[in-house]
Amino acid sequence: MLWNYRVVKKKVSDEEVIFDICEVYYKDNKPSGWVWDENILRQESLEDLEDALIGIQEALKQPVLEIIGDDEGLREV
Repeated sequence: MLWNYRVVKKKVSDEEVIFDICEVYYKDNKPSGWVWDENILRQESLEDLEDALIGIQEALKQPVLEIIGDDEGLREV
């Protein structure tokens, strides 16, 4: 399964929106799932940490994904 890091926007309340870097998984080239609330900067080696930082830099260059409804899916903002 294909995945990458993406910026994900989540509406927490009427007054609060948060952004997170998440692992996003794809099916048929469309976001189909994501991992929320995981510290991606915790890796098993320095090399893995460097790779994660490169992935984060790439995520910041792509459109933000927004969580739809009650964690029902993702759409590009």
